[in-house]
Amino acid sequence: MNRFSKQAAALVCAFAACTAFADDGSAGKFTFGAGADYSTGKYGGTQSTDVSYYSVTGRYEIDRWTAKLTLPWMRITGPGTVVGGDRPIVLDGNGSPTRVSVSGFGDVVGALTYTVVEASNLMVDVTGKVKFPTASETDGLGTGKTDYTGQVDAYWTVASGFTVFGGVGYRKFGDPAGVNFRNVKSANAGFTWKAADTLTAGMSFDYREAVFAGRDSMREVTPFVVWKLAPTTKIQIYAVHGYSRSSVDWGGGMVLLQSF
Repeated sequence: MNRFSKQAAALVCAFAACTAFADDGSAGKFTFGAGADYSTGKYGGTQSTDVSYYSVTGRYEIDRWTAKLTLPWMRITGPGTVVGGDRPIVLDGNGSPTRVSVSGFGDVVGALTYTVVEASNLMVDVTGKVKFPTASETDGLGTGKTDYTGQVDAYWTVASGFTVFGGVGYRKFGDPAGVNFRNVKSANAGFTWKAADTLTAGMSFDYREAVFAGRDSMREVTPFVVWKLAPTTKIQIYAVHGYSRSSVDWGGGMVLLQSF
């Protein structure tokens, strides 16, 4: 959910986190979140790029609408081949032999979700998301362009305490000078299991097409657990493992959510 890597979903805005809290929605509720994420990967090159991603989020739910805003700070250490953002983008597989570290504010991400189906065992959400170019393009913390994403997610409770979910999305990238990103499709699937009143576990799989022709698509798996510390306080801990040259090698993080 990540999270630089969902990890991010998230981010932070991990899809698994959204699923774990799907039954908590009530009109007029505000939720504050704080997340920390770390990931590392070679992304097809010879050197690793290490990313630390910290974020605060605000989410407001009323009726079937949910608005969310993510404000990140990040640090990237590597050969200068990976551009930061809410998801990594590899510009060059080789890069410089000299490793550099850059840090600063990341790209702000806003999202608006409408629940089009809300039944006893099925929920379907439609989401529009905008990544604003608030990160420094010069330092490689962002592309300096605005991205737009549309996605549809479904959650189906198939048995008591067991929910499966899946979704598809499409992202339109803004192109920096001299770069032509492909607009890409994405998909996710997974499950959550309520092991106890205060404990939920699950796993998600994420796929995203490559932004450049001829490169591997992103494929990552994210196992997670969520503890309910109090009626309005929850914490999610997750790990991430990638299965392609365009994915993180591994990563992990945690998200604290407090509702009011």
